[in-house]
Amino acid sequence: MHVNVAILGLDRLGTSFGLALKTYEKQPKAEHSFTIYGSDPQSQAMKAAKQVGAVDDFHRQLLKVTANADLILMNVPFGALEEMYTRLGPEIKPGAVILDTSLLKGPAIEWAGRHLPSNSQGEPLAYMVGITPVVNVNGLYHGGNAPEDARADLFEKAEFMVAPAADCPSEAIALAEDVIRLMGGTVRFMDPVEHDGLIAATEQLPALLGVAQFFMLQNADAWMEFRRMINPTMALAAQTMRFQKAEDMQALFTLNRDNVVRHLEGLIGLLDQLRDALVAEEPDELEAFLVAAHKNWEQWDIKRHSGNWEDHKDPELLPGPFGSVSGFLSLTRRNNKDDDEE
Repeated sequence: MHVNVAILGLDRLGTSFGLALKTYEKQPKAEHSFTIYGSDPQSQAMKAAKQVGAVDDFHRQLLKVTANADLILMNVPFGALEEMYTRLGPEIKPGAVILDTSLLKGPAIEWAGRHLPSNSQGEPLAYMVGITPVVNVNGLYHGGNAPEDARADLFEKAEFMVAPAADCPSEAIALAEDVIRLMGGTVRFMDPVEHDGLIAATEQLPALLGVAQFFMLQNADAWMEFRRMINPTMALAAQTMRFQKAEDMQALFTLNRDNVVRHLEGLIGLLDQLRDALVAEEPDELEAFLVAAHKNWEQWDIKRHSGNWEDHKDPELLPGPFGSVSGFLSLTRRNNKDDDEE
């Protein structure tokens, strides 16, 4: 079966998507072939994606790329997402399926439902399925996001969160599953509301902290010196600003405000405790925090590299910042008090 594919957004993820499909079709037993067209606001990104073999051709104009597409990867900046659906809706091929990688599935589902065409009975003529790839360990600690950073195996043994709308046809969901498996990935279904709650903690909160840290330094009296001392630790913390414009970040934070605030308040509570421990010069409390954080991170890292989340019993975890934030640092106080009483 031959499939026409359009990739809208040729960063690392979009380019890796094309590479993965091209790698599959080269297999001797491949049952599908693909003609892949790409589009990106940056000419260099389109040229790079074609040079590495991720797309057969490219064009800056959206509708020239999507005109005959059976499958569309929607991988555009969040601030431009609704406009993309507005432009695409009247022209999309009937029966086409969009795989939407945007961070927030709730708004994306709403915009797709509003702008994609439907028949006189209100039944959709094109479909959107929300997906979030959780890249494999080969790409986990890589900070690059350009087409040149793409990998054909980025999704090999990777888990994809699939978060469709409640009324999404089963045929569209099945197509998304098939594509994910062709690229070597596995599927985990998730409610869009749950997805956006988790994304607030794993994507949006780190991005917000990186921006806040940089803003704090940039407004400090010592900025003239700080700016010359920034090494990878700080640069990587703030690198979201390399990939997302201010309007993209504002839309993401605004449309997922409640979830972001909830996780932010939890973090602020922990930071308050850490500040108090440092001010009080209580090294035991700081040590307890660092030991627990390192131990729990090591166990997570092992699981993340193996991918065996369910097969083995988790080792006993020490109290951690997102487990029992309240009273975490007081654990050391209680233990020390018990020791003193003995």
